[in-house]
Amino acid sequence: PLIRDPQPPRPHVFAKAQKKYSPSNDAKHLSDNHDFVICYSKSIEHYDLVPLPRKNEQNRRYKNPDNDPRGPWKSSGLDVKTYSPDYDYEIETPSGRFVNPPQGKCWRVSRCRFDELVADNRIWFGKSGSNVPSIKRFLSEVKQGVTPLTVWTYKDVGHTQSGTQMLNDIGLAFENPKPTTLLERMIYIASDPHAIVLDSFAGSGTTAQAVLALNKQDGGNRKFILVECEDYADSITAERVRRVISGVPDAKDADLSEGLGGSFTYCTLGDPITASGMLYGDTLPDFSTLAAWLMHTSTGRSVGPSELQPLDGNGLIYSDSRRNYYLRYKPDLEWLRSNEAVLTESRAEKIGQICRKQNKEAVVFAAGKYIELDDLSELKIMFGQLPFEISRSEQV
Repeated sequence: PLIRDPQPPRPHVFAKAQKKYSPSNDAKHLSDNHDFVICYSKSIEHYDLVPLPRKNEQNRRYKNPDNDPRGPWKSSGLDVKTYSPDYDYEIETPSGRFVNPPQGKCWRVSRCRFDELVADNRIWFGKSGSNVPSIKRFLSEVKQGVTPLTVWTYKDVGHTQSGTQMLNDIGLAFENPKPTTLLERMIYIASDPHAIVLDSFAGSGTTAQAVLALNKQDGGNRKFILVECEDYADSITAERVRRVISGVPDAKDADLSEGLGGSFTYCTLGDPITASGMLYGDTLPDFSTLAAWLMHTSTGRSVGPSELQPLDGNGLIYSDSRRNYYLRYKPDLEWLRSNEAVLTESRAEKIGQICRKQNKEAVVFAAGKYIELDDLSELKIMFGQLPFEISRSEQV
């Protein structure tokens, strides 16, 4: 059944990302140079974006001209525009000069608090000791991160042209690929280093490269799931991931040339299993495919079809510490309409006897059953009906 969330996700962040650094001569009126990034969170109140790392240029603004043991700092004005007479007082500098706040302004701290800051060497009067006082802000005490802005320029997250150049360096071609740096920022601020990132429209595979690049940068263990239905899924999407993992020797980027490391599994979908196809016997799934589907839908386990074959004459397909799983099935309509496809009392007792010795329960999938549910409960057997269309009569 479809479960509807009474409080659907709401937009959390609405940002603009610059996708071009030069105008398009083909534009009729205005040349658009941005894309929109819309983020959703199921619970906005309990979700915080991860601050971006501080850049070196931001840290270089902090100096230490007075050799303060607390390390580099930068000065911040002591006056504010919001006027209060209690914060309007005269200050004497170490050189003996008297200063007042600018006309119409006042100091941002009270006289008592100002004296405390002076005693703690947090007020700077300049090297000569006669400057207008300012507050010392220490690098060691500032927030070690930067709150993301709503406008992302190409200097921060790249642009479509840089995405194309990156893909060319890898030796592949794709129309308008997203820059890896854009995806890196989105993944970094919206998840933790152990996140699973899903991209349902993978395109050229930029998301996978961004995940691998972030993992190499910070030692994270992020994983990615890419979905692509176009025929280039193997030749471009998966091939890009293969190359960036092992390395592209001629790439300009040093990390890309060396290789980002990691691994992935490439999977393709098999033939579709449709109700009409099963109804008329045109596309009955083989044993292993149906067994894998039943295991996934009933238990959530993802077991490859190649691993699910009958392990005994009763149709055992899987076993764990608690249960044995059985499937009575052949991709043959005549067989499915025979008593061989049904869980009979004798078959149930045989399975129950085996499971009792192993101190386990049993789950049996079959086209039907000739035994009451109460009797199955005593044998600790749960019955799973095969999809109705598989064994439906040919008169329908």
